[in-house]
Amino acid sequence: MHAESTLGAMSEMVSIIGDPAFGDRFFGIVERMIGADHCTVFVSHGGGVQTLVAEAQTDAAAARVRQLADLYSARGYRTDPVWNRASPRPTETAVHAEVIAPGYFADPAYRREFYEKPNIMEEIALSAEVGCGRRVYASFYREQGRARFSEAEISALQASAPVTMQVLAKHAELTHAVAAPSRSLSREDLLRRVQQAMMDENSLLTQREAEVCTGIVLGYTILGLSLNMGISVNTVATHRKRAYAKLRISSQNELFAHYFSLVENLS
Repeated sequence: MHAESTLGAMSEMVSIIGDPAFGDRFFGIVERMIGADHCTVFVSHGGGVQTLVAEAQTDAAAARVRQLADLYSARGYRTDPVWNRASPRPTETAVHAEVIAPGYFADPAYRREFYEKPNIMEEIALSAEVGCGRRVYASFYREQGRARFSEAEISALQASAPVTMQVLAKHAELTHAVAAPSRSLSREDLLRRVQQAMMDENSLLTQREAEVCTGIVLGYTILGLSLNMGISVNTVATHRKRAYAKLRISSQNELFAHYFSLVENLS
């Protein structure tokens, strides 16, 4: 996947945090990015494991994946060597990524239940500590009969992994921390609030500069922002450059991190 497409995928992930259809939309993004047949995401919860995402390309396949996810969160994780691998030190924030074939699993019962019966050929697994003793474990699968994940697909997922895990952790926090229904902001309202919060936080940031930063988070390209805002490509680039300087950041990934901190304060 082209670098710009990978950045667009990360932007789209950020924009769906808190969405009731998060699982389906998240899978749609990774399906387009790496051609996964299905995916699961689990988070540590109260000494056990909770399912965050269990999706596939068809409704029938998704139903099977959700059954397996229920089985995994009930007891399967206890014998999963990936989940039970020694956790990194608290100061380590890197995402651990690996490509796994069914033969990796020595336990024949575990391998049969979670890989051979579902016809899994290969898995890309991402795991990370995300703070406060919480873990996120995301898996993306290819079934038998298809080509293995390509180097380009693996590289694209690895490049997006830090943002992907932040998105999953934040969505888990938003959806699992509130016991009762509460009024939630629409995506548009939240983005307007983020834009205003950026300006409130840094009085030097102009409305246009904040608008450009918010648009970048939404996944707009420089050309897309130019068309949407009715200004030239060069003017958009100038607003972005000035905004980054005022926010003391130098990359889009740092802008995502800034967006997350603002969402935490607004949520």
